Amino acid sequence: MSAAPAIREPRTKAYGTSPQKTTILADEEHLVIFTLGSENYGVDISEVWEINTMLDITRIPQSPDFIEGVINLRGQIVPVMDLRKRLGLAAKSYDRDTRIMVIQTLGNRLGLIVDSVREVVKVSQDVIEPPSQLTTLIEDNYLRGIAKLESYLIILLDVHRLLNENEQQEIEEIQGD
Repeated sequence: MSAAPAIREPRTKAYGTSPQKTTILADEEHLVIFTLGSENYGVDISEVWEINTMLDITRIPQSPDFIEGVINLRGQIVPVMDLRKRLGLAAKSYDRDTRIMVIQTLGNRLGLIVDSVREVVKVSQDVIEPPSQLTTLIEDNYLRGIAKLESYLIILLDVHRLLNENEQQEIEEIQGD
C-alpha cells in the first residue's frame, strides 16, 4: 500500500511586479488559484478561510441542488457548495486532488468544492481586466475580471455574488444563525 500524497503548501509567485518588492501594495492582489476542469479560477486570498482535502459531507434535505450538504469544521457547521454545479459545468468525480476551499462571504463560511488548488500568486492590478461582454453572459455575473498572466489566464470569481439573497438566507438557516 502506498502512502497518501503529502499536501504541499501553495507556492507564491509575483506577476507584473518587481521581484524585489515584498510588501503588498494597494495595486496588487494575492489570489488563490484553483481549477475546475482545464480552467484556472482565482479568489482573493483574504476571502479564503482554509483549504481542506475532501471531508465527509452530510446531505441536507430540500437544500438547493448545488449545495452538497454540510461539514463539521472544528465544531462549526459549514455548508458546502459544488462550484461546478453552481457555474453550470459538467459533473466530475472527486479524486485525490479535489479540495474544499472554505471562504468567508457576507458574514458566513461556505465550502466550495474545486477540482484542485494550484498556488497563491501575487498579481498587479494592471494585468486584471473587467469581464468581457461574452463572459458577462454567465448567470448572475459571478465574475469580477480576468487576470492575464504570462502563461495562462485566471477567471476571477466574486464570491459575494455566488449566492443570491434567498440562497444566502437558506445558508444562514442551515448554519443556525
